[in-house]
Amino acid sequence: MVMVAITVLLAPSVRTYLQQRSDIAVAKAEIAEAEATQAELEVQLGRWEDPAYIKQQARDRIFLVMPGEKRYLVKGENGVEEAEQLAAEEEPEDLPWVDSLWDSVKKSATAQ
Repeated sequence: MVMVAITVLLAPSVRTYLQQRSDIAVAKAEIAEAEATQAELEVQLGRWEDPAYIKQQARDRIFLVMPGEKRYLVKGENGVEEAEQLAAEEEPEDLPWVDSLWDSVKKSATAQ
């Protein structure tokens, strides 16, 4: 009878202890994951201090081209053929700005 009374009195405390140990393990796992993410972000932040990395990101993200360079953007499966077609479709640069603007509007209205 004494053992039953002790078991009844200690059961909630043991259950709470085990629950808290489980919560602590989950919290430690979350902390380890957050620290790994932080380390990865610090590495990325360190990359942004390199001028060459910044220049490369500008080229990739906003298609930055340095003076004197030409950037070619190839689209589609037959990139070479499409590039040749684009070169053939180039308009003369001696058009008045009004005509050039109007041609641009027409192209944008019919573009697919």
